[in-house]
Amino acid sequence: MRGVIVSNHGGRQLDTAPPTIEVLPAIADAVAGRVDVLVDGGIRRGTDVVKAKALGAAAVLVGRPFLWGLALGGEAGVRAVFDHLHGELDLALALCGKHTFSDVGPDLVWRNSR
Repeated sequence: MRGVIVSNHGGRQLDTAPPTIEVLPAIADAVAGRVDVLVDGGIRRGTDVVKAKALGAAAVLVGRPFLWGLALGGEAGVRAVFDHLHGELDLALALCGKHTFSDVGPDLVWRNSR
């Protein structure tokens, strides 16, 4: 196995299913860097991408916003969504004092060790 995708695809029908962002840190800790961890679900903004990276994701999977863009504007709509998300990511990185996505680490989040 080269990676794992943290997803609750279909889980949104269960109102008690935890969001992927909540279970991501435990899964990232469990694999301990042996494989890449990707996260799916709830990625809507550039800040979501930064949070996911800080909590252990190597990358994020974005689906629904691109489908919205496709439905509203075809290829140009998808490009607009991509450009907007990329711009938000750049702004989030700058506001965190980071230059690149790879600079993001767990130092950006506080984790309660209940």
